[in-house]
Amino acid sequence: MKDVYPRLAEHLKDLIMGYPFSEALLDLLRGMFEPAEAEVALAIPNDLAPLEVAAAGMIARRAGRPESEVAETLRRMADKNVIFSAPAPSGGPGYALLQAFLWHGRRDERTREMARLIIKYFTVPVTREVYGGAATKTYKYSPSGLAVDVPMQGVLPHERIGAIVEAADRIALAHCPCRVSALVLGRTDCRHSLEVCVKYDEMADFVIDRGLARAISRDEAMHVMRECEKEGLVHMVDNAQGQIKHTCNCCGCYCWNVGIIKRRKIPRDVLMAVYFIRRTEDEACIGCGACAEICPVQAVSMVEDRAVVDLEWCIGCGVCAVRCPSGAISIERRTQSQPPETVGRLHQRIRMDRGRV
Repeated sequence: MKDVYPRLAEHLKDLIMGYPFSEALLDLLRGMFEPAEAEVALAIPNDLAPLEVAAAGMIARRAGRPESEVAETLRRMADKNVIFSAPAPSGGPGYALLQAFLWHGRRDERTREMARLIIKYFTVPVTREVYGGAATKTYKYSPSGLAVDVPMQGVLPHERIGAIVEAADRIALAHCPCRVSALVLGRTDCRHSLEVCVKYDEMADFVIDRGLARAISRDEAMHVMRECEKEGLVHMVDNAQGQIKHTCNCCGCYCWNVGIIKRRKIPRDVLMAVYFIRRTEDEACIGCGACAEICPVQAVSMVEDRAVVDLEWCIGCGVCAVRCPSGAISIERRTQSQPPETVGRLHQRIRMDRGRV
């Protein structure tokens, strides 16, 4: 029989956000799954909608194995946080393949090894294919606007980070997987906060249940957002109008999207949906350089004591406006296009873009 790990890698290629095959992916899968676990993972459908799960009995039938045996293997994999788990429509436990890696914040040997394998796999070309391989982008940036009254032209209510937080019924706070990975691998030059990734509703339920995050209130979430803006962190959310499940607060040091754009490895519009851009009132600019200092993608330079913005790389995050002492900066819409209405519609569109209908 063909080795299970190449077969599982082929299975993962057809996820909505499919993982390109490489030897590094095989190493990652070996680190995640024991051989018997990988066989069961092969039976988990790879065409489920986001947060949709398959019942253990259905997975057992696909695997051709006794349900009790498969159910125990699924529970073991869920306990290791290598698959997603949630109640199935039938009321029993349900499972799905994970399309993201989540950290609990511990700095043990298991975390270190997994971080090494993930970074080895997610090279710039792989990241470009996974997140930039479809016309519809998975994530977008939500402009800053909580800490100060930043003028934002054309920003709809649902696009403001405050409205995203208010729309959630349940909220969880987790650690940034990018910065934790860097830290456990000995990279200590990033000084940004670690516990800043916010999950909502069903995703919040999952990370809280698995011990990957803690429950927080809306007020606590808003406080996290304000503090992140002061640090110059960027609100990255699902590229949808509603049913947002994630807000990652990203830095230019090690986060997979802002950091790659900062280093000019992948063009901004290839990697992310960017709906807004900075506008500067030259007469009001006092040339202090605060915006150039805080810009997470180094898109601002000071020329003759005036801020000059590289509009090809500006991501419209608005953290510069939070720092500006003279109110010279505003955020305006750069495109009239709108993201899909829901996260479900978002992934349907990505599936169509990738020819996986």
